Amino acid sequence: MRFKSLLRRRPSGPMAVSFAALFVALGGVGYAATQLPPNSVGSAQLQNGSVGNWKLKFNSVGARKIINGSVGAKQVDSSQVQLRVGSACSTGAIKAIGLSGSVTCAPTLPNEVGTTAAAVKLGSGATQIAAESLPAGSSYLVLAYPHAMISGTFGAQQVEVDCTLSVPTGTGSTPTSTTKSLVVDLQPGGHAQAGTIPLVLPVRSASSAQTASVSCGETATPATPAPTVAVDSTLNALQTAASS
Repeated sequence: MRFKSLLRRRPSGPMAVSFAALFVALGGVGYAATQLPPNSVGSAQLQNGSVGNWKLKFNSVGARKIINGSVGAKQVDSSQVQLRVGSACSTGAIKAIGLSGSVTCAPTLPNEVGTTAAAVKLGSGATQIAAESLPAGSSYLVLAYPHAMISGTFGAQQVEVDCTLSVPTGTGSTPTSTTKSLVVDLQPGGHAQAGTIPLVLPVRSASSAQTASVSCGETATPATPAPTVAVDSTLNALQTAASS
């Protein structure tokens, strides 16, 4: 049989099926990758462990994609995340907590001192409202809450009350202080107004006792007639560390 006659002959049915199978084997994978219907690949079509880190889109996994309670201590970097506190102190108080949740205990409770001062009417200049001595050899967190009651007699007037929490850091040194203000508008025939001025100040350790004090002053616009300003205050200091 000549070659031309072979070309003119139609391929048999088995031959056509063989060619079709060869085509699918060679090109079917590429077809499937580009012509899959939307939402046709689900959990059943994915092999276990087949999706790796590089196949996940950056920032594609959020809180809604994580099962509640599935991330624990083994899945987080303990050098970056504070783990749950592992224990309590049987005596004394907690001094420090490590990233791993380990607890360092202080043998004794921190020292705390404080006072409550009755209302003092402000005059010209700064007026001391409260004072408390801080024992030597420790650093403290000092908190004061001066409360001002302001009233006027005639006309509209703006009154500013400035309160300062001050603690000297040692003999001959410049006092460490913080100042905050309260501003109120008095109206003709209006009622007295009141407000609290929170003050917080960390104080470093000193070799001798220190005195924390709260002082307040007022300014009014217009200046006359002078308003009546009375201030009371609490003053507390919590020991934060002991000297070595």
